[in-house]
Amino acid sequence: MVKYTEFIMHEVRTRVLSRSHPAIGYLLALLLVWPCVSTARAEVVEEIIAHVNDRVIVLSEYRRSLESLREELRQEAKSGLEMEGLFQQRSKDSLRDLIDHQLLVQKASDLGISVETDVVRRLDDIRQQMNLPSLEALEEAVEQQNINFEDFRQNLRDGFLSQRVIGREVGSRVQVTPEEISAYYEQHKQELERTEGVYIQQILISTEGKSEPEVESLREKAAEVLAKARSGEDFAGLARQYSDDATASSGGDAGFFERGSMVPEIETVAYSLQKNQVSDVIQTRFGFLIIKVLEQTQAGTPPLAQVENQIHERLYLEKIQPALREYLARLREESFLQIKPGYADTGAVAQQASAEKP
Repeated sequence: MVKYTEFIMHEVRTRVLSRSHPAIGYLLALLLVWPCVSTARAEVVEEIIAHVNDRVIVLSEYRRSLESLREELRQEAKSGLEMEGLFQQRSKDSLRDLIDHQLLVQKASDLGISVETDVVRRLDDIRQQMNLPSLEALEEAVEQQNINFEDFRQNLRDGFLSQRVIGREVGSRVQVTPEEISAYYEQHKQELERTEGVYIQQILISTEGKSEPEVESLREKAAEVLAKARSGEDFAGLARQYSDDATASSGGDAGFFERGSMVPEIETVAYSLQKNQVSDVIQTRFGFLIIKVLEQTQAGTPPLAQVENQIHERLYLEKIQPALREYLARLREESFLQIKPGYADTGAVAQQASAEKP
């Protein structure tokens, strides 16, 4: 069964933004806040630390954003000293990010943007990945993690709204030309060099400590999972549901392996597969393994056609980050912002410094 806590908190941390969006890395840094900024509930008296037009940011939201940042750094497996240094550096922007996020959500309302279809579709995707029979069951699973389901739903909605505003108001104006891509390729060929290897996902049905009859039953289970994978079911969802490996919570993402770094019998299978092909069931000393090859790389600099999308994304990110900050600065100028003394809004500081430049 899916680990509900890990799966739900993964949704909380990633803000459920589309992975196809070119600016995903930057947007995650901008929107990685739980819970979403919202009007304070009337029955709860909390310390207000910022006004953003007719909405407020309260102290508990700010503290939770700091907790979310710490958790993000923990997930990146940073050492204690390194994590603390990064936390001190990045936490300075926490209030700015909360304000920016609220400005984007409010702008979505001004533009008449609706994302209800996206929210319902995403909730149903989560339900299916968690192998739950209904949205009511998903609501119960969320509530079991001490997360209010309406807050969870609003968090998804605000993430989609922010994404839509950025795509419409900023991303649509950012252009990367074929000439820019070609020039980057020629200038960064050494940087683009690859080692030979494979990037895989995996599902492990563990047989450790099992009796012979149990192993045979697990073999049948592995065959059933393989049939699901080959019939087109989402491999990551199957990994979350069935895999006994530590990679289950990340959809079976095992990462990139250079040639010669894998167990020989698994490596032989991996290199016999084409991109997006799923292996047969592989019996190992740990259990029954199913792998899917997401990418195979050859040693050396790949041709431009193979890395064109990667270069486009990199150049797009370089352009959209300053464009997004400029757009957010304009939203600030059009808005009423009031920050409680003792709290720093680095967005306002940057905006003032930019205005003072000759």
